Amino acid sequence: MSDIVIVGGGVFGLSTAAQYAHSSKVSVIDKFEIPSPISASTDYNKIVRLEYNDEIYAEMAVEAMRFWQGEGSDTLPPGLLTDTYSHCGRISVVPPESSPRYTFEMESLTLLQEKFGRCQDVSEYCNDLTCNGKFSQFRESQAKGKFRYNRDCGIGIAAKSLLVMKQYCKSLGVTFIENDGAACVKSSDDGVVVSLESGAQVNGRKALIACGANTPSLLDLRQNVKSTGLYVGHIQLTEQEFEKYRDIPVVFNPVVGYFFPPDPETRVLKICASASSTYDLASNGLLPRYKKLEPDTVKSIPIQSVVQIRTLLAEYLPDLLYAADGQLREIQDCKICWISDTSDSNFIIDEVPENPNVFVSCGDSGHGYKFLPNIGSYIMARMENNLSSKLAKKWAFRESVWDNMTIPWRIEHKRRHVDQIQWY
Repeated sequence: MSDIVIVGGGVFGLSTAAQYAHSSKVSVIDKFEIPSPISASTDYNKIVRLEYNDEIYAEMAVEAMRFWQGEGSDTLPPGLLTDTYSHCGRISVVPPESSPRYTFEMESLTLLQEKFGRCQDVSEYCNDLTCNGKFSQFRESQAKGKFRYNRDCGIGIAAKSLLVMKQYCKSLGVTFIENDGAACVKSSDDGVVVSLESGAQVNGRKALIACGANTPSLLDLRQNVKSTGLYVGHIQLTEQEFEKYRDIPVVFNPVVGYFFPPDPETRVLKICASASSTYDLASNGLLPRYKKLEPDTVKSIPIQSVVQIRTLLAEYLPDLLYAADGQLREIQDCKICWISDTSDSNFIIDEVPENPNVFVSCGDSGHGYKFLPNIGSYIMARMENNLSSKLAKKWAFRESVWDNMTIPWRIEHKRRHVDQIQWY
């Protein structure tokens, strides 16, 4: 019997396992081998930003950044994640002053600079993606607008960071049950029983369900969490192209898309299409639809998203738009990245109503990855009833108002359900 049973070996699950492992017997269950191919955090890279206009998340992000940059604690050794992080900076297209995103960005920078002493060196450039020559790689760019360069930002090497955390948990004695998903969770005042797809059972004192977008398939979360699919594609660089672009920052255009420094092991450059998403109509947006599980129906990404990606290449990286044979470069490994959304982008970290000893952590809303080093300490505090009342209230199981959903850093123009998509 385990003290703590964690279902889901992604960011929230592994982070919590690392915290509990110092004092408890922990089991982690995942439908696939970690890093799971259906997890949003299984990826080449993810943005690790500090910008929040909410003081709680800003303080958590600053705390997480210290771990990414090498600090340790009583539960995480110094340098654990430094090989899975690059403090590469970010260039962002400054949005119109009338937009909610502009207000969000300015409030965030002010908060970080004045209260936390971060993001002090931020500069803006008009129609100059090279940022006055800092990034000569972009001298061929045709992109126009006002660009803001913030060097206090980076990327996590996503799948690699999960593997590092998994190995650390193993070294602490955590048991991993992989390639065998949870079928149901039953609870009582005495503990929990997690039944697996194989028919096996895992008993524990408490359970944490941390399955990201897939959480509603295991728990009735009463429409408080929905699954949103975002569009991702990649291009393969040659060795020469990789050498040219290996040291670029993240470049972020919230209206068209954004791209990352290329992956050093594969020379693959990841590009995301902004301002569009998908959902599953049959479940009223509750459940994700994974290409891994439905390869014949969830095939790729929309044709329109590929157009966006190529538009981004033409404006920002024109020398990468065409391959050596003169043909348009293939947009490869296209996929939908499913995230777990709440209507206000706040996490849900709470005991599930009418399910004693069963806790849930979800609602990452696309901004949870950066907290891999530290979110587990907050989840553990809630599970042991030690979380501050302010945070417990913020992350409580609650009624969501989807009609008035406002996430100020997200701009969305187009939203079609999965069965409407014209696949690339």
